[in-house]
Amino acid sequence: MNHFCLLAGPDTYVSDDWDLLDDVEGRRYWLELFEKHFQETLAHAAEHYGKSAGNHIDSARVRFQETIEELRRQPNALPSGRLSVMELCRRREAALREHNLHDPFGHVKQRENDSAIRLYPAVTRKFHAMAPDARWLHLVESVFAGNIFDLGSSATMSTAEGSPDFLTAVENTKQRPWLIDDYDRLAEDLTQTVPAKWGKAVIFLDNAGCDFILGVMPLARELALAGVQVVLAANELPSLNDMTADETVEIIEQLTTVDPDLPALLDAQMFEVVSTGNDIPLIDLSEVSDELNAAAADADLVILEGMGRAVESNFSAEFLVDALHLALLKDPAVAKRVGGEVFDCICKYRPAS
Repeated sequence: MNHFCLLAGPDTYVSDDWDLLDDVEGRRYWLELFEKHFQETLAHAAEHYGKSAGNHIDSARVRFQETIEELRRQPNALPSGRLSVMELCRRREAALREHNLHDPFGHVKQRENDSAIRLYPAVTRKFHAMAPDARWLHLVESVFAGNIFDLGSSATMSTAEGSPDFLTAVENTKQRPWLIDDYDRLAEDLTQTVPAKWGKAVIFLDNAGCDFILGVMPLARELALAGVQVVLAANELPSLNDMTADETVEIIEQLTTVDPDLPALLDAQMFEVVSTGNDIPLIDLSEVSDELNAAAADADLVILEGMGRAVESNFSAEFLVDALHLALLKDPAVAKRVGGEVFDCICKYRPAS
């Protein structure tokens, strides 16, 4: 594991600069949120694993509650000297994995993937019918809409579980100007005539279901059709309802049966799936897999998608190449920190200097 090869300043890079030891109100908020969300996660684990996992679930509940109480009593006792949301994510996943609850949302991911695959042909046909300018904007709005379906956020967990209408969600996306709105500058590069501005793009994936299949994949395939090789970088291990590299490969294989363009793009090696080496919903770019770095070495565009990877972590990260952050804000504390509200949209585009 090493730093991401496209970071502009690896020596000064900080993945998550919100130190909860310096923010009493923020620490209280996040500890309560993780405490509540863990109970919801265990309810999904019970559904996914069945009665045979009852003892594991009870042990995980006790283990994580002890963690939360210890952080409340002695937050300054951490060896690292700081407490971040990323650290809380790591401790949550450790409590689950220590008790063999490796993928408590597995059944939900499968259900949402199946639902999204059924919608995929209609979504891509709609894009084909659009003029290029309208198509690129709609593709970005679809990424925002896909972000809504997230089981990692209490604000959107009920929405995700309700199998909502994705096409309606796209139409209901907040109108421009967005909270951070660099789309006009981005559009100049997206609509550049052939050949495309970029030779290769690395897209850091977020959630399964609508997020990946109806949000990211239409954008990725449009980039590929424009001549951009696309590296899809996904988690190594399951975490909440995030995509893993293995799941990404499986879904793309399924999509080839309903997308006549995709087999030719795969034959032309326009897509590559790699593991980031990551195992939580945020990502620390100082520790990524050699596989990712090998695939990204000649890339000239980085896309960070989703609130966890693009805002909660890496919001201030600087890259050697063009960088695009696309996210829907789903947590009130995160939204407040960047000067917005829940369901505000982030389209932050920073061309390389």
